[in-house]
Amino acid sequence: MIRLKHLLTEIESNDLAQLLDKIKNKQFRLFGQGDNGRVYEIDDTDLLFKITDESAEYEVASVIIGRSQEFSTFIPVHYVDGKNMYILSKANPLSGQQTNDIESFLTQFKEFARSEGGEVSIFDYLDADGARSSAEYLVNFLRALQQDIQKTGIADLDLDLDFKTDNVMVWQEKLVLIDW
Repeated sequence: MIRLKHLLTEIESNDLAQLLDKIKNKQFRLFGQGDNGRVYEIDDTDLLFKITDESAEYEVASVIIGRSQEFSTFIPVHYVDGKNMYILSKANPLSGQQTNDIESFLTQFKEFARSEGGEVSIFDYLDADGARSSAEYLVNFLRALQQDIQKTGIADLDLDLDFKTDNVMVWQEKLVLIDW
């Protein structure tokens, strides 16, 4: 008897093989690039792949792969190659209001960090004052992100997190971190 879970795994394996073939056959185009790598859109899919030079970023992708229900504040990661490439879902841009809310939070966080005079995380600011002066949906996202970061078990990820407006997008109508 074929079990549904086994059948779903086969479908995912077939899809993955097709995606990897598309990458191998250069059926993709540059989507964007940053300090640590490049992101490519895979033709005829709603998926991207990223090649990164940042080992800590790849480590996070390796932890959250296939666990989008558990790590809901990160963009879903579907595949890691064991080196420096991973496949992820494609997200949508923030609204103007969301962008403004995050920018305001970050401005206030930077002021807080300067006044503290040491290395602090966005969560330190959130605990100190940020929750009071930020939009409720953003505070809820950041609290969930804080929990997800703790669940990764990666030391100092909260301090190394690349939290900025460009790295937050919308996926399935909720905020997600697309780069960390």
